[in-house]
Amino acid sequence: MSDEDASIVDAPPQRAVEVSETSMHIRHLSIERPAIVAYIGRIAPEKQEIALVHALEVGITELIARRERFQR
Repeated sequence: MSDEDASIVDAPPQRAVEVSETSMHIRHLSIERPAIVAYIGRIAPEKQEIALVHALEVGITELIARRERFQR
């Protein structure tokens, strides 16, 4: 096996969601939850990406608040 072949074998698997210190990358992610698809589908195509980011912000803010309430 050549060094090139070994590096291909040893490469970590690509994940649909990759998180670093400053960003998150989503690749080939399929969301099949009807409510989510319907919500994003009602938004103009050129605004869907920002709408998804906003939905994540709102959802994560709510999840953080719930965790804080349950930890008391």
